[in-house]
Amino acid sequence: MKPLTALGSLFSLALLAGTTPLAQAITTDMHAKLRPVVEKIDLVTDINVVDGSLYLCTQPGLLLRKNLASLSTTDATVFLDLRSRIGMLGARVPALPDLGYPTPGTYDERGLLGFAADPDFRSNGRFWVWYTDINEHSASPPGFFQWKVSTTAPWNTTQYDNISYLDEYRVIGGKPRFQRTLLKIKRPYFNHTGFQSLAWSPELDTLVLGLGDGGSEYDPNNIAQDNRQLSGKLLRIDLAKLAGMDFHNSPPVATFADLAAQHVPAGAFVPLLKGLRNPSKVHYELVADGDPASTNGNTGTRWIKYLANTGQDTIEFIHGFDHYGLNFGFRPWEGIFPNSFEESDGSRTIAYGLEASRLPNFYRPLVEYTHLDPVLAPNANTGSALYRGYRFPGLRGQLVFTDWVSFASKRPHGLLMHAAVNRSNLQQAQAVKLFDVDLSGAGLASGQPLFYTSINTDPAGERIFIGGFKDIQFVTNQRNYAPGSDKIGGALYEVVPQ
Repeated sequence: MKPLTALGSLFSLALLAGTTPLAQAITTDMHAKLRPVVEKIDLVTDINVVDGSLYLCTQPGLLLRKNLASLSTTDATVFLDLRSRIGMLGARVPALPDLGYPTPGTYDERGLLGFAADPDFRSNGRFWVWYTDINEHSASPPGFFQWKVSTTAPWNTTQYDNISYLDEYRVIGGKPRFQRTLLKIKRPYFNHTGFQSLAWSPELDTLVLGLGDGGSEYDPNNIAQDNRQLSGKLLRIDLAKLAGMDFHNSPPVATFADLAAQHVPAGAFVPLLKGLRNPSKVHYELVADGDPASTNGNTGTRWIKYLANTGQDTIEFIHGFDHYGLNFGFRPWEGIFPNSFEESDGSRTIAYGLEASRLPNFYRPLVEYTHLDPVLAPNANTGSALYRGYRFPGLRGQLVFTDWVSFASKRPHGLLMHAAVNRSNLQQAQAVKLFDVDLSGAGLASGQPLFYTSINTDPAGERIFIGGFKDIQFVTNQRNYAPGSDKIGGALYEVVPQ
């Protein structure tokens, strides 16, 4: 069926680009500035602080390390080099003029995307990385714009764009050594790979991995709602059940049936959530009765989880939840709105009205903000974190989150926002507020943009770190620039009070 057929037109939305029915009154109440921590690096896809050191994933494949005690310089050392495993960014990516990339191969969402360390990393040196192998693909990968042709055909899993790897390493003799591959999964398209979405769960005492829906736009194969597919889910990875198993040389998988065919123990990969589009890292908060941050009045303790998702066309959102088995609603729903196509005249048409009507009880987000806000003009959420510190008065216990870029000002730049959490009702939407960020310390040239690519805090939740990039054309490994070159626009910044 065509995306905009008679069924879709029955659900036309009167949401014109020039009107603001979904606009929010977003106020600015925090003032901060950016302090460079690491500069002249590639695009930062994940940020982690482990045992006093920063570990930064950069998209082309360098995992960098920097001791937080040495902030007098803005350099970092290469901890692990996976560039040869990842391949050339931009390969097989079509022109995307609507995103500002009219030249093929100048945009990508593949690369080195995630890092997680064992809680006993200091003693056992164990850690995991999540990355895509661009060179591994089928002879005929699916066309990226498949959603324009069909919105109902299931994914033919013999056709795929790349294979994503979850690999385990150990530091032996001061150097990372490959140990095994835990997951080797086919992905149909180059995007929605699950960025900064690997984390260690203190609640489950094992790894969790958020997988995007597989890519393209509008999830054309409805993978996020397909219980057979691994993609579009938050997965618990039971390391105990995978003891002694290495899938590095095994065929790649796409479904739970594929895992069973490879004799993967039942329960080794368990879907905790479904209906995800492009999730980032889960953050955990242990709330106890009597905790000042808790208003639920319950006895005992519970784990609240926070998970940001990059939206499609209209809404960006973050979920808060304290149990599993939930459906976040994508593809038929985007945040609390039925998913819609934007037409050439700026109007929108609900794309999956029938699907949306059959999924009325999806789990609602606690934070959402809209692309239709003419002042904020956001673009894409790039992660969230829970602030538990004291440097910013009034911010403790709130979510902080970033958006890729706003083009509303003369100098396009990312957005840093925050929102409170109603811990007694995690589906009650909270007001979004904005940081006024002084960019003078970022060393920007006149008119140069600053995109926000990732966010995290230190383990105490006190220090906020943001990945930034100074050029809309970020596929820098095509240019053959050496690390440390002035022409590489990536950096890591600490957000400090102004």
